[in-house]
Amino acid sequence: MFSFLSFAAILSLILHSFDAIVKAQDAPQYSSTGLLSTTQAGPVVPDHTNLPATLTLTRPNGPLPTSTGKNGSCKNVQAAGVSGDSQRAQAIKDAFVYAWDAYEKYAYGFDELEPLSANGTNSRYGWGLTIVDSIDTAIIMDLEDVVEKMLKFIATVDFTTTDEGDPVNLFETNIRYIGGLISAYDLLKSGQFPNNYDQSLVDGLLEQAVRLTNIVILGFNTPSGLPAAELNWTTRAPIPGEYTDDATNTTYNATNTASSGTFVLDWARLSDLTGNETYRRITEKANSYLVNPSPPPVYPGLVGTQFNTDTGKMLTFDGGWQAGVDSFLEYLIKDYQYSPTNTTLQYRDFWLTAVQSTLESLVSHPFGFPDLTFISYLDVNGTIRYFADDFSCFAGGNYLLGGALLDIPEITALGIAYTDGCHQTYNTTTTGLGPLAWAWFNSSGQAYNPASENDAAALKSASKRGFWIPARVENWFSRPEPIESIWYAHRITGDPRWAEYNWEIFKAINETSRNRLAFAAVNNVDMPGGGSMSDALDSFFFAEVLKYLYLTFTEPDVIDLSEWVFNTEAHPFLATCAGGQGNGTSAGGSGRSSKAML
Repeated sequence: MFSFLSFAAILSLILHSFDAIVKAQDAPQYSSTGLLSTTQAGPVVPDHTNLPATLTLTRPNGPLPTSTGKNGSCKNVQAAGVSGDSQRAQAIKDAFVYAWDAYEKYAYGFDELEPLSANGTNSRYGWGLTIVDSIDTAIIMDLEDVVEKMLKFIATVDFTTTDEGDPVNLFETNIRYIGGLISAYDLLKSGQFPNNYDQSLVDGLLEQAVRLTNIVILGFNTPSGLPAAELNWTTRAPIPGEYTDDATNTTYNATNTASSGTFVLDWARLSDLTGNETYRRITEKANSYLVNPSPPPVYPGLVGTQFNTDTGKMLTFDGGWQAGVDSFLEYLIKDYQYSPTNTTLQYRDFWLTAVQSTLESLVSHPFGFPDLTFISYLDVNGTIRYFADDFSCFAGGNYLLGGALLDIPEITALGIAYTDGCHQTYNTTTTGLGPLAWAWFNSSGQAYNPASENDAAALKSASKRGFWIPARVENWFSRPEPIESIWYAHRITGDPRWAEYNWEIFKAINETSRNRLAFAAVNNVDMPGGGSMSDALDSFFFAEVLKYLYLTFTEPDVIDLSEWVFNTEAHPFLATCAGGQGNGTSAGGSGRSSKAML
């Protein structure tokens, strides 16, 4: 899961496109029964009509149960009998090399490649983002020559300065740069990827992660301890984001929930690798506001997207699993899997509360499609919108992981249902790729606003496939979330249909996104050929899209989900149960004392 723009920009784009249809935030619900045909013209999707609408989840007592896996201590979450496909894995590796060769030729050392103009661009501070973000994918793919070049480059990066101007976004810097460095170090020290690289360069990955983190941590110097949105890289002063309450015209210093809540896993791993508990302590303090929200959300556990960095108070009620709150919820169950502690037990329980509220209130079956499941999000007042973004599609895999981890079949069923729903937004479009967001009429034929009832295109699309794509969100910018959840479904259920789904998506990427140099962003997934392309190849195409696709077709012991925990940018960290212990030592190799690096 990722963010191709700042969260503020994402939310603005989604909300503006939807508000072009929805004229009033407090519009009454409107029944459109009889206006929509109940004849389905789209593909048949699995039957999820028996998904429970209300239930009380059975909560596990005490720490994470363990079972005998190959390491003897990790809870096994992968299905038996999952097999790889070496030919398909090779095809995806070839796609990585194809895109990497273009980056190396036209943009080496820049943050990202512009695949239409054959230029490099420094959109993320000029630290070679594509290299740092994708080195772990190259390690997993056993691309030794590529990895060696990447290691040498990373050793030369000066993270203490940037000539690209201020400010620096802390969330993006953490999930892409810090997460990428930690993951590459973990992989190369784990013993699972034997190598002959210069060990001083491998050790340098952790040193660079610490060096960068020790600057990012200054962004937590706010009155509450919630991190600011950005940091002035020259003065080292936090720069808070802003949120304006339209009802009162009051502006607050604010951070969005995902930005604030997406440090705990990465920095917990860094604490264990270095022996410096400061990283864990700082991020857990910030997270304490999010898991003890004040005022309480409309639905328990479903916090809004904005928190006040001065007071720690919640400012909005737009809960859900969408951009702005997504990776906060994602990390709650993952941090628990990474290392069960008293604090992460609280995270687990808060996650369970959010899932239960989702089952009871946010699960929606579009009109005429009772077997199709979407998960809505709320507006700032807490009203259900019957609208979802692609970012929320990570939740299917997150539910599958949590359901397997905690042995709660209701959650597993929800994960399967929503992953199928997100797949529906891919396999019913002209290109086979999915849009940024979509809307639907609920099972009673109701829309968030009656204006939608007069939209002929929306009515026609919804009658055929259960949803419609609002204007300005028809694009595919290398977003990985449905691919991610399909991979989790493949590994956790063992059902071979999931691998076929990801193979079809890979073919669609090759057909629509590939150009004479590399791969580019697609502007309209519902037009032949994608309509046109944008001059962008985001680093997460290498870090997430190709990694999840590749792992779909490797043997299941390559990054076993029972042993490795993924950050939101698809960077895997070795769980403590698999040997990722603390005391400044990573499994398979010696770590360095944090005192030597601070």
